[in-house]
Amino acid sequence: MAELVVMLASAGRRPYLARWFRRALEVNGIAGRVIVADADGLAPARSVADEFVDAPRVTDPGYADWLRRVLIGRRVDIALSVNDFELSAWSRLDADDPDFARLIRLDPSVQDLVEDKLAMASVFASAGIPVPATVCASEFTGRSDTEIVVKGRYGSGSRGLALVRAGDLDRVLERVKAEVTERDGTLPADGTVLDAIAVQPRVRGEEFGLDVVCDLDGRFATVLARRKVAMRYGETDRAVTVDPTPFLELGRRIAGLMRHRGTIDVDVIRAEDGGLWVIDVNPRFGGGYPFSHLAGADIPAAYVAWASGRPMNTDWLSAREGVTAAKYVDTAIVPVGPADTPSGSADNLWTVAGRN
Repeated sequence: MAELVVMLASAGRRPYLARWFRRALEVNGIAGRVIVADADGLAPARSVADEFVDAPRVTDPGYADWLRRVLIGRRVDIALSVNDFELSAWSRLDADDPDFARLIRLDPSVQDLVEDKLAMASVFASAGIPVPATVCASEFTGRSDTEIVVKGRYGSGSRGLALVRAGDLDRVLERVKAEVTERDGTLPADGTVLDAIAVQPRVRGEEFGLDVVCDLDGRFATVLARRKVAMRYGETDRAVTVDPTPFLELGRRIAGLMRHRGTIDVDVIRAEDGGLWVIDVNPRFGGGYPFSHLAGADIPAAYVAWASGRPMNTDWLSAREGVTAAKYVDTAIVPVGPADTPSGSADNLWTVAGRN
């Protein structure tokens, strides 16, 4: 392969991903480009991309046609998104269309599972993957002193999340109702809002983030593991890398069920008795991957090797244990011309730049 083109969709505030994929091309000794496509013309990831493409909103009726034109016109070899709603749309594009074969996405039936916490819990439990018992708020009948977790059934990030005792559920639901959405992102009707809220018993223990990695043919490759130290807005803010061995079998079972290509982000709690409980799955590079990358893993380099048929360096699939890292705020110059800059006051520009 003379050249490899990688497209990162909705990269937004993750310029590190574009930087790491550019470096991945170099370490594989292959020429190529990293394209960032985003609906926000001031996306910070634009600052390190080889090329930036303005994207329509995923809800735009012309989105699929736009995506096909970009994939063909830019000769994209692999395309990734870090946006949950965009990945949902990708999964539903024609599976037999060769142009869309470049997308790293889940089969629609599997995508449906990760979007619906109630369905995912049921299927995982049937497959022997431990998950907390999950019901809709409309069906919950636990004792008033039971500690529970309340979350949006179709939620993304920490939307609708609350840790309470069951006796306080009715009070908490008044807040949660205003935050949860249906699968398509719309607000639920009054008569169905409780069905859009999931309730689980709280599992006490340490929380870990896993990257369950498969090659681009869906074969299990590795697990990267981190112990979460602190969270911020639903994303891991501080973490320490740990030995993945205790999580390998769980990762294999999840990979066998998900049949995914590339990496997915899995949240796990190790209970006080040592049991492992899966509490969430995100089918993309998650907010915890950077901690493993800083500890020596290089999954972008693995993607490039797999996509180009180059030999794999197995060191890319592991991270040093005991590396503690923390996220911080940075600022980047976004290379736009006057015609690309949104009009309006400085306050409006700040709002646009702060999205995503």
